[in-house]
Amino acid sequence: MSKVSCIVLAAGAGRRMGHNENKIFIKLGNKSIIQWTLSHIEQVKAVNEVILVVADGEAAYMEQHIASLGLSKSIKIITGGKERQDSVYAGLQAVSDDMDIVLVHDGARPLAKPELFERVIEGAKTHGAVTIGVPSTDTIKRVDIDGQVLETLNRNELMNIQTPQGFLKDIFKEAQETAKRDAYLGTDDVSLVEYIGKDVYILDGDYENIKVTTPNDIAVAKRYLGIKEQQMRVGFGYDIHRLKEGRPCILGGVHIESPVGPDGHSDADVLIHALMDALLGAAGLKDIGYYFPPEDDAYKGISSMILLKACEFLVERKRLRSL
Repeated sequence: MSKVSCIVLAAGAGRRMGHNENKIFIKLGNKSIIQWTLSHIEQVKAVNEVILVVADGEAAYMEQHIASLGLSKSIKIITGGKERQDSVYAGLQAVSDDMDIVLVHDGARPLAKPELFERVIEGAKTHGAVTIGVPSTDTIKRVDIDGQVLETLNRNELMNIQTPQGFLKDIFKEAQETAKRDAYLGTDDVSLVEYIGKDVYILDGDYENIKVTTPNDIAVAKRYLGIKEQQMRVGFGYDIHRLKEGRPCILGGVHIESPVGPDGHSDADVLIHALMDALLGAAGLKDIGYYFPPEDDAYKGISSMILLKACEFLVERKRLRSL
């Protein structure tokens, strides 16, 4: 039975994301990007070990960051290199001697489902070097340095490549060593296998298996993960009542000793009325005059605190919660 090592690249920066910290630690709901990635790999029974390649100086933080996941697989955390290819090479040196198959996966792809890893493992056993990809949905044109179109490529022959990518270990080692010797820099891992003249096969990927690179990708990833975050709504309310002798003066449900008080159909608590209007407005509902009309005797002299409770009920029916 083949033994599988998975190299996970987590040494990227957050420049295109507009973050100072490594984008891999950005939260998507209750997990960070790298935590989601490792949680999915944990579900792949065929993977025996994970080589987690991190940025210089982040090894200790990464170890602490993923500790709460309670992963059962062997995890080796190592420091990567200047380029992505250097990080993969460093990861390959850490792969255990008894491994037969090596996977390489971008840590910033938190939506790669376990079945994608399983598909790549089986493909590597059969073909020696495989990747997953999806058909291009855009028209792709080849251009010169001035932006002039040289040709329109046949979209039926184009694939957008994803990870994980998988290899028989000996083939991948040969490809990596040759590229290092020749100072060849590939655009992905299977391109190094292509460079040494060996065949590479593409298996079906998943359009949801995006790489989180820009702020928009965060919103897309959350939607694919089914994460619904709370959104703050703000309402504005006000109320005006003229003062009248002999009326009780009640503000915020508190009776204040005074010879005059706000005149109104209910207890005319202007503070609570303003709060009620703000709540109803934030929920996209109508104002208090609609729900508690002044011509309705049911509300004559009523405590505004009772009406406030009724407003809270209306807000909750909209599946909102007042703070």
